[in-house]
Amino acid sequence: MLNLKNWLWVGALCLSVAAVSDGRAAGALEPSSRSKFSPRSLSGASLKGHVESIDTMISAAMKENGTVANPRTSDQVFLRRVYLDIVGRIPSLDEATAFLGGTSATKRRDLIDDLLSSEGHVSREFNYWADLLRIQSRMRNAPGTPYLDWIKAAVRENKPYDDMVRELITAEGYIWDNGAAGYYLRDAGMPLDHMANTFQVFLGTQLVCAQCHDHPYDEFTQIDYYQQAAYIYGVKTNDREIAKEYRKLNRKKTGDGISPETKRVARNMIRPLRYRVNETKSKLRLPDDYQYDDAKPKSVVEPDTIFGDPIELSRGDSPRDSYAKWLTSSDNPRFATVIANRLWKRVMGVGIIEPVDDLSDGYSASHPGLMEYLAQLVIDLDFDLNEYLRVLYNTKTYQRSAATEEWAKGDPYFFEGPLLRRMSAEQLWDSVVGLVVADVDHRKGKPSQRQRYGQAKDLVGMDADDILKVAEKQAVIEKRSKELRAEQQEIRKQLKKAGKSRNNLTVQQLKRRQTKISKELRQVSGSSRYGRSAGRKQGSENKDPRWEGIPSELVRASEIQSPAPSKHFLRQFGQSDRETIENANDEANVPQILTLLNGPIYTMLRKPNSVFQEMFEQSSNAAELLDALYLSILSRLPSPDERAMLLPALQSNPLQGSNDLTWALLNTRQFAFIQ
Repeated sequence: MLNLKNWLWVGALCLSVAAVSDGRAAGALEPSSRSKFSPRSLSGASLKGHVESIDTMISAAMKENGTVANPRTSDQVFLRRVYLDIVGRIPSLDEATAFLGGTSATKRRDLIDDLLSSEGHVSREFNYWADLLRIQSRMRNAPGTPYLDWIKAAVRENKPYDDMVRELITAEGYIWDNGAAGYYLRDAGMPLDHMANTFQVFLGTQLVCAQCHDHPYDEFTQIDYYQQAAYIYGVKTNDREIAKEYRKLNRKKTGDGISPETKRVARNMIRPLRYRVNETKSKLRLPDDYQYDDAKPKSVVEPDTIFGDPIELSRGDSPRDSYAKWLTSSDNPRFATVIANRLWKRVMGVGIIEPVDDLSDGYSASHPGLMEYLAQLVIDLDFDLNEYLRVLYNTKTYQRSAATEEWAKGDPYFFEGPLLRRMSAEQLWDSVVGLVVADVDHRKGKPSQRQRYGQAKDLVGMDADDILKVAEKQAVIEKRSKELRAEQQEIRKQLKKAGKSRNNLTVQQLKRRQTKISKELRQVSGSSRYGRSAGRKQGSENKDPRWEGIPSELVRASEIQSPAPSKHFLRQFGQSDRETIENANDEANVPQILTLLNGPIYTMLRKPNSVFQEMFEQSSNAAELLDALYLSILSRLPSPDERAMLLPALQSNPLQGSNDLTWALLNTRQFAFIQ
């Protein structure tokens, strides 16, 4: 058994992020069959042409500036990098063995295609959009789950980017009928802020300063800001008719034969109906303190574009429809450029334009010709982002060794290789969970919140009196449910007391009563149309035998409440609070270190049905176990020096040795960084 000093030496050995073995594992599995892309997919020749064009422009810039490209990565480094970048987690033992044992000349390209069409990619992309769009499971005025589901569905079907954005901007209705309505409900009551967020995300332009005064660093004026916002000012997030009925309910008095409980239930039932995205003819006016000479305070603002071609209102189109077409048009000078640059930064670590969301007038690109080429490529691909990513991941530029020198913002970067980066909170969590949970990409989580809108649409059209009749019945059900749960709790106390006194007769009687109460409670819950049972059927997939005994909270980050609770691993490691755009951070801190050193990770790994435990039990000897540990955690085989040092410890005590080695490997920089 190794002592602490030896394990710290192992940690020091693994600290070098470049220390990657080129060895291959025996007994490789066959790679999975390739999934088909949409009809927009590039042919092999077209893909090659775009890849070579990008690499040629990067090489020319490096030559001009006297820099040299980094060498091509080994298969081990490429494997781990591409899994983290495309599906957001490290590869499993089987996935690593299959790829490293493959001999096909196109295995890298084939793996990229497989990953881009996988469910894991949906999870990874959702996390990205959740950061950008500040998606929250618990919005102030409406349940967020349908919005989350809409984003996942858009990614899963590879909805063209311009279509996705246009559908968000033109969304209307209740969120359970149209999840895209969550885009407006996220900023309910803040139409001016909403417009600023839209411009920052989709057009890379920060206008917020111009909301109160002329922009100090750009040509945008306050009147420009208000004219742009006028296109969507008529979009409201409340239903006026339902609001009237809500006010009627509040005016009802208990003296009218209405119990306080019925009134409370009625308010809860009708609350989801108050929030509906709809377009009105409301006009935007300048603020009372408007101080410039080009308009008067409180005057009505007519819509106009802040840059680019003016919008021509088509017959039958609302101002919002025309605005959405203008924003997502291939003729818009910034729409394609911004997403091309955002995704380039995701892949390479640095944007061609920095910062990616502050394109002021006269903005410059480090590689102007390349930026123009990439923006046009997005347009030519009909805004198919999977295909665009496919091109980037196949470039030599992406497949070179990472640049390990720290890049200072403002300095030129010539893309000798992707920038070395630390895993995001989601990548760290998903990688650890993948060591525990089999087929982790397909495991769905429990509902992030108990929905009360399951049949709320049945109330549409009812007046206050009709709603009160339904609420009265519901109040009786909820009262009985509360009584039954209280009785359940009391029986548990009595059972504990009877068990200690060994009064078997009393125990049997209490258990019979407990069974009867549980049956009645199920019946009562089943009769509830608006109770907490709504939405519970989600998550039933977790009864799958693959996950027997695995805690329900061990799911991918995309299946957890967004954002995760404040004490969760994800928040500790820098997950965005979803309050501002791209608010995640990757800075290390002491709580993170303590979590990795002494947290519950190692208990999870040893769960009886965990992937990691099964790997331990199926390893026939110490050498096979050592290889499996390295491939599972670092996606590589141990070096000769590591093998010579570690094998004796695993041979003398496989259980303790594997526990200690796992601890050491998970605490290395090589695990936490994307090479």
